[in-house]
Amino acid sequence: MMHGGDGMAVQAMVSLDGTMSSADAERSSQSGSKAVLIFQIGTNNWQRQGEFAPGSGILHASFHESMNNMPGVKSYSIYPSKKQTNPEDDPTFRVFKIEHDIPICESVSPNSSYRWHSMTEEQYDAYLKRLENEICEFMDAVEAKECKEFDYLISHHAFTNAMTAAQIVERRHKEGKTKLRHFNFVHGTALKMYIKEKEGDPEYPMRFLTKCQGSGVFDGLSKTSGVWVNSEDYIGKFLDCFPNYPKENCVFSCTGVNQETFCPKGTTVAADLSTFLAEEDRQKVASMKRLVTFVGKFVDWKRLDAVLYAAQQYEAKFPDVGTAIVGTGPPDAVEKYHTMAKTLGLERTVFLGPKGEQPLAKLFSMSEVGIFPSYNESFGKIFLECMACGCPTIGANSGGPKEFVKPEQGVLVEEEPEWRSEEGMQRLGGKVAAQVIKALEEDWKKTKGAGCVGFVTKNFSTVAQVEGLHGLGPLD
Repeated sequence: MMHGGDGMAVQAMVSLDGTMSSADAERSSQSGSKAVLIFQIGTNNWQRQGEFAPGSGILHASFHESMNNMPGVKSYSIYPSKKQTNPEDDPTFRVFKIEHDIPICESVSPNSSYRWHSMTEEQYDAYLKRLENEICEFMDAVEAKECKEFDYLISHHAFTNAMTAAQIVERRHKEGKTKLRHFNFVHGTALKMYIKEKEGDPEYPMRFLTKCQGSGVFDGLSKTSGVWVNSEDYIGKFLDCFPNYPKENCVFSCTGVNQETFCPKGTTVAADLSTFLAEEDRQKVASMKRLVTFVGKFVDWKRLDAVLYAAQQYEAKFPDVGTAIVGTGPPDAVEKYHTMAKTLGLERTVFLGPKGEQPLAKLFSMSEVGIFPSYNESFGKIFLECMACGCPTIGANSGGPKEFVKPEQGVLVEEEPEWRSEEGMQRLGGKVAAQVIKALEEDWKKTKGAGCVGFVTKNFSTVAQVEGLHGLGPLD
């Protein structure tokens, strides 16, 4: 559910009631421009030209599309990519071309191994300055075409993009373009990086939290008019990192799901699963009639170990049930989990690698249940994407999923305090297995599936999220 309230910055971001100054109205009429111009700065690539996109890239693309489908709004965007090129048929976005993988805040990612922490100060400064210059050049070109200045600048991630956006606002104000206001959407990875720096994690030496604090981007409202956080729990964590930012201007915004993509597809294990499998795995399909699916990066906090321990139990009980593992990670992690599956004797567990949105929707649609036992997931959009396809979910009782997973859509198992030990991970796997067995015996797909779709439609569509960001009223 989206929440707003009196004094919320998001409510003040833009009123889409058609109100414009007479000068704006005249210019809009003459140029055909829409009433409100928004520019978005993305951290990750969109899913196009054969390049797989991570969650924040997909979210940015959804925001861009949804805003451009709203009356009185036009969105322009930029995002980084080493592989992609500028579109020939869509002038509303550009690619920030880089010669290396997209820099990441975390230590591992399926999409990149190039960490911000590995950059020299010279490389870091050059990246930010070139990004600032290319955005300003793009904005100037758009304003010349639209005969109107940009109203709002949205940066995704509370890190380099936010600091760059603050510099752009200051730069444009000096040029006499004083109407531009900056808003930031906080995603989990940058905030987790700051927390690890504060905790003294040796992989995250203190560097970027102090740099961001020193920039003043979150010292008050002068450089950032409002902050959206995709988990209520993360509002407190954000304010721990940036205590000078006013709490009343931090708003929880539920992540939206594109239900044109994530919806029941009518796929089945018997007819469709083999299309996802490597040749050597296709023989496993013959005995499989039901499927349990995991999706996630191969990192410790996603707890794939617990999924494999759980699969050992429920696959033994149900000879017609198999397990699909979607995702990837560093080579040593991939080898670890493939070896673990063989050691546990999982004959109907298949590794499918990373998948895009459409294949994921097909897999969820044929699955009996999705299992995502992450530790302290910042939000848990994957739960919603799974539910939107009519598939109930099982997770762990920590982090963002606590805010929305209810008995009508699935269950969250109790946390395992010692999950970092092998014994603790086995216990967690046992808890997950017990709930998978219950879901299969009670046929949750039949009894809960339709309700899952309706729940997402009512509360978590991308359009509803974007409208909430624009102060069009919270969802009931």
